[in-house]
Amino acid sequence: MRNTCVLVAASLSVFFQALDPAPARAAPILIDWAFNIRGETYESYPGDTLPSGFDDSLFDWESGLGELSFLYHPVSPGSSSIVAFFDHELSPETTSFFYNDSGISGGTLSAGQTWEIDEPGYVFGDIYSNVLSGTLDNENTVPRGLENDVSLALGWSFSLNGNEQALIRWHLTADASFLAGYTGFYLAQINELSHETLYFYSAVDIREKGPAPVPVPEPASMLLFGLGSAVAVKVGRRMPR
Repeated sequence: MRNTCVLVAASLSVFFQALDPAPARAAPILIDWAFNIRGETYESYPGDTLPSGFDDSLFDWESGLGELSFLYHPVSPGSSSIVAFFDHELSPETTSFFYNDSGISGGTLSAGQTWEIDEPGYVFGDIYSNVLSGTLDNENTVPRGLENDVSLALGWSFSLNGNEQALIRWHLTADASFLAGYTGFYLAQINELSHETLYFYSAVDIREKGPAPVPVPEPASMLLFGLGSAVAVKVGRRMPR
């Protein structure tokens, strides 16, 4: 199955180059995403939609770049955990479509924050099963020198009382300018051929409860997200869990 998918991936790369023989640099492609919110999981495959409280008005679901936020109103006070997972493909114009990326982490980890950089779980990585269980392992198994398929996950654990809510923000960007003066924790995915880099960082703000948010309909691009050809390729590669 994997050899077949490698051939399909290579064919897709040729297809991208045929569309643009000399691309300056293609945007990333968001292949897969998942969230674990206090034990409830939401996954791009098989096509889950996110619960109310999410704001994706500043996020592009095709490239996977921008800002996502979630205003979390717990059903009951106490300990909560939220994990976000993203699997991007960088530089799709290159001939080796999936396996030339590495990951790094930087900055200062905040209290209650967890992370993981790993192969997405199609071959050897355990990041996806860790996301579904809500327990990231704070390890990078795809450093420079061991390039492969890379995915990133960040998690938060915190406790809320009956009058509190949490606003969680996730930022995914290809612009490194945010690093100037930034001391928080971040993850990065780097394509070793093009040197294209994707940065992923997050913050949580615990505050007193306000009015419940008005649900925002999911955009059409979200509903059609699973129909992309790149998604079809990678879904076929995932090993049964």
